[in-house]
Amino acid sequence: MANTIMNHWSALRAILILIVSATVPLSAQEPAQVPPIGAPTQQELQPGTAPSTPLASPSPAAQAPQAVAPSSPANDAARYLAGLPVAPGSPLAALAQDPRWTAHAKAMNQAFAQLDQRQLNNIRVFQADNVAPVTQQSHTCVYLFSGPDFLYADAMFPNCSTYVLQGLEPIDPIPDLSTVPSAALFGTLQNIQLSLNTILSFSFFKTKDMREDFERSQLKGALPSIFVFMARTGKEIKEIQYISLDKAGNVGQGFQGATRGAKITFTDAASGSEKLLYYFTSDLSDEAIKRNSGLLHFCQSLGPANSLLKAASYLLHEGGFDLVRNFLLQNSSAILQDDSGIPVHYFPPDHWTLRFFGVYTAPIDLFKKFYQADLRKYYAESSPKPLTFGFGYRWSSRTSTLFLAVRK
Repeated sequence: MANTIMNHWSALRAILILIVSATVPLSAQEPAQVPPIGAPTQQELQPGTAPSTPLASPSPAAQAPQAVAPSSPANDAARYLAGLPVAPGSPLAALAQDPRWTAHAKAMNQAFAQLDQRQLNNIRVFQADNVAPVTQQSHTCVYLFSGPDFLYADAMFPNCSTYVLQGLEPIDPIPDLSTVPSAALFGTLQNIQLSLNTILSFSFFKTKDMREDFERSQLKGALPSIFVFMARTGKEIKEIQYISLDKAGNVGQGFQGATRGAKITFTDAASGSEKLLYYFTSDLSDEAIKRNSGLLHFCQSLGPANSLLKAASYLLHEGGFDLVRNFLLQNSSAILQDDSGIPVHYFPPDHWTLRFFGVYTAPIDLFKKFYQADLRKYYAESSPKPLTFGFGYRWSSRTSTLFLAVRK
């Protein structure tokens, strides 16, 4: 099944090369909005492709947030990588005076300002009106197949106190940035811009490209992206611990167990409360889970969760991921997803309340075999509310599919 994932992304990359060579004017039907960062301003890209260029150059109006969180090594590293001011006494303060970092900070300010305007502000309204009222019984967010995407977990479930993310991307400890050679450090900043470009533009990662970007840099794995998203969403990292799970889901210190991960303790500026973020490197195919089900045992120990699925390559539609699909159905109090998550026929109306948003026509061409006639019928009969933001492979708000299943 790992080959299936890689083949999907290889196909996406090949199609991208053909598409990004030309741009056309934005469709007259597209609502007025800031174009995706570095993306072709054209009607729906097929299939969910993303630009390979760096983030857009900043405008003079883009301003960095001025509040500087108290210093801790991990928090300073996160803010530095995110292009935000570090604490005055930080060992990284001098590095933040370099013109190359200043240029990085301006580009990141521009990128996240556009993201707020185009996506996150609209998601906050949607979340408050439609998600928060029916998902309050759980304070845990489980986001499998997420990669480093803390950004959308926080946006969709900001009231959770524990987040569990999972991906194939490894966990590599963040080094002391003050000891990284200058050329390597500033090359890493460029790679951060490249690797985040897709999710900032289209709401999902191109995992293969991201992995290749960081293999070329001094900072590898999922943590640099997670750090950037935490800093840019106003989180203050208090501590990071490198951990692992044994096959029973018990947490151990260091990387001695079967499943490597990280535990980040942080403070959420919006609420002032202390929270936890876990990220684990794990293969969730049936064959892998039969050998090591530690991550599922760990998630189960946290109680029923609010689960999020986005741009999941339709893996839960295929036979090789039955175990994780069944786990989510049995251990979720609510599931928020696009059509690439769990097929709608697994949500019988006597067990789940379903609410639909946006539109559903068909998957992008790469995944057209996963068309759901029953989902199309639900959309035809339920008059769903339109979306004001893009979600998943259909990056345009005019074509995105999103539905919420709440356990009765």
